[in-house]
Amino acid sequence: MKNFFTVVLSIFCLSTILPFNSASAQDSLSIDLVDNYNDWGWNTWVMKNDLITLSTVPAIGARIMQYDLGDHPSMFINEDEFGNTYTPGPSFTFHNFGGFKNWPAPQERWNWPPPPSLDFGAYESTADTSADSVSLVVTSPVEQWLTPDLQFSRRTTMFKNTSRVKIEQTIINHGDAPQSWSVWDVTQQITNHPGETDFENFWVYFPINPDSRYGNSGVRKDGNSDAWVGEVAPGVYGVQYRPDSKKIFADSHIGWISYVDERDGYVYVKTFDIDEEAEYPDQGARVEVWVQNSPYYLETEVVSPIVELSPEGGNYTFTENWWAAKISEGPVLSVTDAGVVTTFEYQDTDRLIGSFGVFYNGFASLQFMNSSGELISETEGTEVTPTEAYHFDIPFSYPEEADTVKVVLRDLAQNLIGTLAAESIVSLTTSSEQEFSIPDKMQLAQNYPNPFNPSTVISYQLAENSQVELKVFDMTGREIAVLVDAFKNAGTHQVTFDAAGLASGIYIYQIRAGDFFQSRKMLLVK
Repeated sequence: MKNFFTVVLSIFCLSTILPFNSASAQDSLSIDLVDNYNDWGWNTWVMKNDLITLSTVPAIGARIMQYDLGDHPSMFINEDEFGNTYTPGPSFTFHNFGGFKNWPAPQERWNWPPPPSLDFGAYESTADTSADSVSLVVTSPVEQWLTPDLQFSRRTTMFKNTSRVKIEQTIINHGDAPQSWSVWDVTQQITNHPGETDFENFWVYFPINPDSRYGNSGVRKDGNSDAWVGEVAPGVYGVQYRPDSKKIFADSHIGWISYVDERDGYVYVKTFDIDEEAEYPDQGARVEVWVQNSPYYLETEVVSPIVELSPEGGNYTFTENWWAAKISEGPVLSVTDAGVVTTFEYQDTDRLIGSFGVFYNGFASLQFMNSSGELISETEGTEVTPTEAYHFDIPFSYPEEADTVKVVLRDLAQNLIGTLAAESIVSLTTSSEQEFSIPDKMQLAQNYPNPFNPSTVISYQLAENSQVELKVFDMTGREIAVLVDAFKNAGTHQVTFDAAGLASGIYIYQIRAGDFFQSRKMLLVK
């Protein structure tokens, strides 16, 4: 039986949580209308706290053109359109400014291009401030042509000490008859670092619905693309940017989609509610990803349920929250309103490993709960921030009566924000590998990520129970590591290879399982 909570790191000593840090809490918050902001050529509303910057341009459809964590940008901006404005009318072409915009869905009702007043019309704007937040309300002209009598309004709210931005998107029917529409938002994201075509570093992750109408993959595709990587972690689909001009649709049952710059280690997330009883556009899609080839960008898209708007002002508001955080690496395994999980596992060396991106300045700690859900103990808090990845690798012991371990986040005033991760201790300690349904063939998957630094995940499928050897060799054939040497049940397994002590270069990983043999190459880049 484990001893009561015996661990060696001070982060996990049983004690009171760290006191309120008043210096860290003095987070500035501002909203200003800036002439020719960033030399873009437009007057721009700029909202800031000490973590993030968000900018909105009313003159071009109230596009949000910037959502940066620190000095790291996430949104594609089309420099060819700087300073341009256009007057909506019955004859027009599509003007791609980049950034974030709202459209009505289903798209087939207006085909292409989008409704001009909603897409690039000049929006009215009003700013508002309070003690702990700033808000901007933007309102479009009423569309006359492609979707007559529709109007958009959006309230964007920024808060102190968090990367959270609340986006309340309202669609309004000014006509004299009911109309049914969905709110559709589109964000164009960056897909390469300046001067490079390093597309392999830019990913999108979203949940796979186990009961998807699209089948086991959980997605519907408008064409084949190498961007559609597939299930990169249990229940998570991965898209790796390729310049293909293709689209993928998912009926995710959990409301989040994330965009990740893997090289720099930044994640940007949208979260939203799912209504399983409602009708959604695009054959039931809730999230969509478009990969564009000229210019280079990808789109993370979210659609609301289709709702009926009553005549003469009937409206519907679809609310999202945007979040940003620094992480060690992808894939994103899960998302809550506290942060993202990229690793949370027990290793058979009696160590608990966790990697997270957090959405608030505050304190993270472990809680141990009994089988009734009652708190037994909580560790001392570790100060965390969205601008730094939160990681621990600790000896793991727990109270005798503990049933569940949670990683929780509190704000700077020690108010509970939420849970980053939670797992039963039995599930954590029974196996250090994830197992899935039994596959129909033996297979060794390509490691992920690849190239990698310093660690990567190797997955393999077993169609039958087998004695498994999984080894790593250098290019001379010298054995570097034995990752698995054990009897394994049929299913899908994964293991992490840590190459922190190795030099950059190509390595071979090789599996033997009964009569099955396969090897693959992987690239370590430091």
